[in-house]
Amino acid sequence: MNSPYSRCKFSKPSISVTAKRNVSSDLVVEKEISIRGAEISIAAEDPPVDYVNRFGAPPDIYSKEINFWLWKVALDILKYRSDIRFLYIHTTDYPMHMWSPEERESMEHLAVLDSLLDEARHIARDAVFLITADHGLNYKKRCWDLTKACKKRGVEIKYSLSVEKDRYVKHHRTFGGTAWVWLKSPKDESRVANIIGELEGVEIVMTRREAARRFNLMAERIGELVVLGDRDTVFGELSTDMEILEHTYRSHGSLYELDVPLIIYNHSWELPPSEFFTNNLHLTRSLFNR
Repeated sequence: MNSPYSRCKFSKPSISVTAKRNVSSDLVVEKEISIRGAEISIAAEDPPVDYVNRFGAPPDIYSKEINFWLWKVALDILKYRSDIRFLYIHTTDYPMHMWSPEERESMEHLAVLDSLLDEARHIARDAVFLITADHGLNYKKRCWDLTKACKKRGVEIKYSLSVEKDRYVKHHRTFGGTAWVWLKSPKDESRVANIIGELEGVEIVMTRREAARRFNLMAERIGELVVLGDRDTVFGELSTDMEILEHTYRSHGSLYELDVPLIIYNHSWELPPSEFFTNNLHLTRSLFNR
């Protein structure tokens, strides 16, 4: 089956595209897939040769050190590229997948990031810093392969997809707390929803229309059914219908990883009231509309 995204286009401009309409912008990211729309883009996964010559080869993408390399580049831009008025830095969440916030490795990673942020604050004293995340993380206990689970229980579906599926398998094995399900026939909807809803750890099964309305999604880009796991459950492709996960496994994608920080530091304009900020996308809404 072709990917449901194979012919999709972005419906809204990215923050870098929006920034470029107003000022010179630069992206410093860890993944090539994150790049879109800036005048200058640097991906640690495949950096330009001149940046490798200046800063050394970036560490492996599956490491906490790659975040430090990104910030080393970002600090240099802050120091020497005063023409760049918007700088977007996208770090990897690999360390957060590997370690909880209380573990030694995580604390060491966060301490270095804190020091790098402090250095950036002193270099660019007039800069506004906006900090957020795209999700939280939790330990997970079980994973369901919904395609195999439905077949084992007497009904075949066309396809099921973990919303977190990408090519960076070491982070979370492509498992996530939400799955989209495409049916072989519309008449199977009720039966499939009932089967999936009875699986241990499945918290919600919604129709496409219900999910699009509740989560502000584009209906044509999601499954006919949308499945959400509880705090302990994820979905993905397995060799069996269900797998008990290792106790160290951490992932996201459910309703239990929605809380993220929204930090605005050193701003010089009046911010909207706090109740305005209900999603991370609201962080920059007032940045270019003043």
